[in-house]
Amino acid sequence: MAKTTYRKKIINGKEYYFYRLRHKNLNKPKDLYSPTVKELDAKIKSVINELDNGITNNKECFETFICDWLFDVHCVNVKPSSKERYEGIFRNYIKDSTISSIKLKDLTSKDIQDYYNNLIKKGKTVNSIKSLNKLIAPCIRYAYNNNRIIKDFSRSVVLPKETENKRLNKINTVQPFNLEEQKKFIEAINGHELEMLFITALNTGLRQGELLALTWNDIDFKNNTIKINKTIKYISDVTKEGRGTAKIEIQTPKSEASNRTIAIPELLTNKLKKFKVSQKALKLKMANLYEDNNLVFCNMFGRYLDSSNIRKRFKKVLSDNDMIDKKFHDLRHTYATRLFELGEDPKTVQSLLGHSNISITLDTYTHVLDSMKEKAASKLNDLYNSMGVK
Repeated sequence: MAKTTYRKKIINGKEYYFYRLRHKNLNKPKDLYSPTVKELDAKIKSVINELDNGITNNKECFETFICDWLFDVHCVNVKPSSKERYEGIFRNYIKDSTISSIKLKDLTSKDIQDYYNNLIKKGKTVNSIKSLNKLIAPCIRYAYNNNRIIKDFSRSVVLPKETENKRLNKINTVQPFNLEEQKKFIEAINGHELEMLFITALNTGLRQGELLALTWNDIDFKNNTIKINKTIKYISDVTKEGRGTAKIEIQTPKSEASNRTIAIPELLTNKLKKFKVSQKALKLKMANLYEDNNLVFCNMFGRYLDSSNIRKRFKKVLSDNDMIDKKFHDLRHTYATRLFELGEDPKTVQSLLGHSNISITLDTYTHVLDSMKEKAASKLNDLYNSMGVK
């Protein structure tokens, strides 16, 4: 047996090697124990390394740290909707997970990498992992910058990539009406209580939250334009303890590009004018029961419409008329698809939809653009044939 200067101690009937560590960053000596000399050497080296780097909290687990960071640092100046989304990611992917109980100081890139890989194996989407990493990565950097961990390993974690099949599946979730379906849908909603909401969605491509936040001041009847400068969301007040009751929040649009003014067809302008007149008549009829928020789309009492109820009623129209099931958001996709089919360029469509990046527009409507390429080739063939070129 190799000689050692470490003393031995008997604890609960077992023999341990013992070392009393003194360090400038310790208020009092720290006693270290291990069953073997080799293990004690490694422990002493590890603890001294941590102390040299100013790391003194050795017991805090990752879940506690990221929870405190999330609510006390990261979410201080974010929108309520963003705070709610981050809380959901924390609750669904970090709280009580396989990485939650690991001590912060012991957490490694391999722990995070293995966790991401296991989530993918369980069927979680690549976007879910990327959203999760948008919380974990800055949290790790914050821990490093505040001397809570020795190394910032946030950039060493490799994020999964979408396979071609998954990319195609994502594209296939975009299900706009074709021309025949659009005509049938317009006929089906004739006289429906939400007819103008659906018609406006089809002719503007506005997101549901943008539609429900519209006020009459946003519509310029003279110049046939609509100004989009706000959106509504149903947001729960979230804290470390959990979620409160959901309530309506008026927010700025999704991105800077979403704050926009779009031109609308005269057909829609005329319909909106008539709709405004009928709304005024309802307001007079309801008298004091009407809560005037100057909303374009509201219930009979002038209050905000319920988004989940709108989706249910939209789907009921489809089912009652033997139409393929779609999402309300597909009205926005229908608007964009018609524009592309009419020959509008992607940059203009991007601006009208309020996409922050042209790649979002191109990726979302790949199927439409591909069909346009085929039509372009066909037109070239027709041109050459008319010219007698073989």
